Amino acid sequence: MSPCTARMHYLYRLVLLGVSFACLWFMLSQRFCLSGFCTEHGALRSANDDTINATLGFEKLFVINLPARSDRRDAMTLTGALTGLNFTWSQGVSGGQVPDKDLPVDSIDKTITKGNKGSWRAHMNVLQAILNQNISSALILEDDIDWDIRLKSQLQTVSHATILYLHLLASSLSYQRTITLPASSPPGLSRQKVTYGSNWDVLWLGHCGADFPSASSHLPLHRIQYPDETMPGPSHLRPHPLAGTDDILNVQHPPHHRVVHAAGAGTICTQAYAVSHRGAARLLWKLGLETFTTGFDLMLRDWCGGAYEKDVEGTDRPVCVTVQPPLFVQHYGKGGESDITQPGGGYIDRGKEMSPYLMKSVRLNLGPLVKGEGMEGCRNQWPD
Repeated sequence: MSPCTARMHYLYRLVLLGVSFACLWFMLSQRFCLSGFCTEHGALRSANDDTINATLGFEKLFVINLPARSDRRDAMTLTGALTGLNFTWSQGVSGGQVPDKDLPVDSIDKTITKGNKGSWRAHMNVLQAILNQNISSALILEDDIDWDIRLKSQLQTVSHATILYLHLLASSLSYQRTITLPASSPPGLSRQKVTYGSNWDVLWLGHCGADFPSASSHLPLHRIQYPDETMPGPSHLRPHPLAGTDDILNVQHPPHHRVVHAAGAGTICTQAYAVSHRGAARLLWKLGLETFTTGFDLMLRDWCGGAYEKDVEGTDRPVCVTVQPPLFVQHYGKGGESDITQPGGGYIDRGKEMSPYLMKSVRLNLGPLVKGEGMEGCRNQWPD
């Protein structure tokens, strides 16, 4: 081979290697492939990649499951496996297993159902585990829930919004009460080493509904909104099929915009909520030892809203953050119901399987995902 030919071959291989590297870099920067399908990420992907790990940026994911509900454990195991999640199972408790002597004193004259007693004890047991194992943060899930197949990319933006929200709480600077992402960082906002920021107690990511705080609630009024093509349009955000579309989320925020704000006002159901180590200690003390008067989710709502604090303006008030629409919701199978309460509300059709607020539900697309059909084979249950 002549020197000229050898040089041409060398240059050809160098160009081919460069093109291959560029293509690989582009694919990795645009997609994160997992378990048979790919999840798209937007421009904010690089800042908090921990949200795409097997515990969604928390140290652990706990799932509360009654031993008698092996069907739910099967469904959660499959749903988690298909979306790359690693669960730690925590045994649920039936109400008959909770003697009255174990309840806080103020529960004596209250009418509390067995279902609420069992649920309360199960949540206290998880909080115990978080403290015993010195876990920095954990996401606590119920076993009858669902999420979108694009959950990890959704949480990346929630992470940014939460960090900005917490920064506004800690800052003495004045900001408008509604900020839209993506936006340039406000003065003093540095990159966080903790995925969802610091100095929070509860991140309430799955619920049945939430209200925006009012001025009279003494809760922070900041809202962080951001465009999200993975959430349904206004007509699918109604609390029940016969309701109008004039709810505050539709009226005060653009279509397909998710909003991060203070939790507490009207936030109910605990499909999914994260606690920090500090939050776990505070909750175990207040709702485990000091008071138990109603369902755990209602007490968590009141605790986040400052109902148990003597000084509602004090700096020791709980810091609770939520997002609406929620990222985790209760999945309604055909004829399904909760182990705590009976089904109700206009969303539920006993003859239809559905999950409110989720466009590409994992539970409704188990078949295509198991078969490896990818994102293209998944059905959108709430098209515009």
